[in-house]
Amino acid sequence: MTNYECYKGLYSSHNDRNYFEIAYALDRQFGAGGLYRELPLYAFADNHDVDRVASLLREPAHLYPLYCLLFTMPGVPSIYYGSEWGLQGRKTRGSDWALRPSLELEQVRRDAPRPELAQAIARLARVRSGSAALRYGTYHQLHVSHEQLAFLRLWQEEAVVAAVNAAGEPARLELKIPSEAQAGGAARWTDAIDPSVSLAARGGTFEVEVPPRGARVLSSQPASMAAT
Repeated sequence: MTNYECYKGLYSSHNDRNYFEIAYALDRQFGAGGLYRELPLYAFADNHDVDRVASLLREPAHLYPLYCLLFTMPGVPSIYYGSEWGLQGRKTRGSDWALRPSLELEQVRRDAPRPELAQAIARLARVRSGSAALRYGTYHQLHVSHEQLAFLRLWQEEAVVAAVNAAGEPARLELKIPSEAQAGGAARWTDAIDPSVSLAARGGTFEVEVPPRGARVLSSQPASMAAT
C-alpha cells in the first residue's frame, strides 16, 4: 500500500529534469490496465525512514510542483511533520535521528526555510478535498516532456487536468482531452489554484500556460453551464 516507486520518481524526476520517470510510474500503476488502478495507495514525498525531500531536491523551488503532483496524482497524499515548512534532514552514520526532531511550532513558523510552502500545501489539500475526481478519478496522461507533465483525472461528470512545469520559464501546453471528458463539446476550464485563470476548449483541445516551477489544476465546466 506504500507507494515507494512514485516516492522516488517525485524527487528524481525533478533532479534529473526527467518527468518521463514519474509519468511512466503513474501510467504503469494507474493508467489503462494499471497494476493498482482504483486502489488508494499511500502516497508520500518523505517519511521517518527516508531523507526529507527538501534535502533531496537540488532546487528548493521544485518543492512546489512536487507537492502539486503529490496532491493531484492517484493515491492518498501524506505530509511528514515539518516538511510542510521545507525542513531538511538526512540519515547520518546509519541513524535516522535527524529525521525525527522535536519541533516547537512557533519557532518553526518563525524560522522556516520555506515559510510560504505550508500555505501552498494547505491550498492544495483544500483543492483535493473538494474534488471527487482528484480523490477517486481515473488517470489519463495528456502530455509528457522532460520538464512538463499533464494528466487528466476523471470521475463521473467531473474532469480535472493537472499540469506541472519544472522549468525556470513559463511553458505553453496544447492539451487534447479524451472524448469522455469533453463535457459535451466546448467547455470552460478554471484553475482551482488561481480562479482568475479560465480557458475555453474547442474541439476537445485547449492551450494552457503553466508558470515556472508551478502548476495548474484545471476543472471543467460544460459549455451549457459556462454560458449562464
